[in-house]
Amino acid sequence: MFSSSGRILKRLAVLDFDHTVCEHNTDVVVRDLLGPGGVPPDVQSILRSCGWIPYMQRIFRLLHQNGFKPMDIASAIRGIPEVPGMKFCIGNLVRHGFDVIIISDSNSEFIRLWNDFNDIGSYIHTVFTNPARFDSGGLLELRPYHFQTECTLSSKNLCKGKILTEFLRRQHDERQVEYEKVFYAGDGKNDVCPMLRLGSNGYACARRGYSCHDALQGAIGKLDQPYVAKVLQWTDGHELHDLIWTELED
Repeated sequence: MFSSSGRILKRLAVLDFDHTVCEHNTDVVVRDLLGPGGVPPDVQSILRSCGWIPYMQRIFRLLHQNGFKPMDIASAIRGIPEVPGMKFCIGNLVRHGFDVIIISDSNSEFIRLWNDFNDIGSYIHTVFTNPARFDSGGLLELRPYHFQTECTLSSKNLCKGKILTEFLRRQHDERQVEYEKVFYAGDGKNDVCPMLRLGSNGYACARRGYSCHDALQGAIGKLDQPYVAKVLQWTDGHELHDLIWTELED
């Protein structure tokens, strides 16, 4: 299908990862391998003073120093269950012509491990997240996706709204792809920025029972202009799938 301008007309689903695709927070699951009291106060202070990325890099060093191997970390990630119905949702969207991308403040190694183990890696068009890799000694090295200070709704290492805007621009300008519908699904406060950037063809899908919905409503209330995207709530992948198809049929 083509738009009036001759561009390829498609639909896009944008997904957060932790608590949206997989049921738990990948960083917390791996951190908890250290056990109760395994994170000393000086490491906790890194979180308060320097932010999440330096904190998790120190956690990965602690795991390495305590003898945890890449296979131990991989096993923990692979053991995280899916948000019920999410693998079905992703697969069916792709089979019906959707592009599906992930924008996450997790890291590339965790997302790759989980997606490949759950046989959904081939469905994902692109993953935007903090780069990570195991070095030759088995230490997981983590870097920020980018450094930004212009968006106060996002962490310095990753603004999901900026990533989404740039992805849409590249698809439009470089690949001649225009998205007639954009569904963004997430659970956290860091999903508010991209949701606020959605246009009249956009759907902000906030997971029920998490912080995203209330934070989004609060942000909408402070806007200078009307919010034109539609806000939806979902509990699991089955409900999200049904909501998307209901909107497409209207």
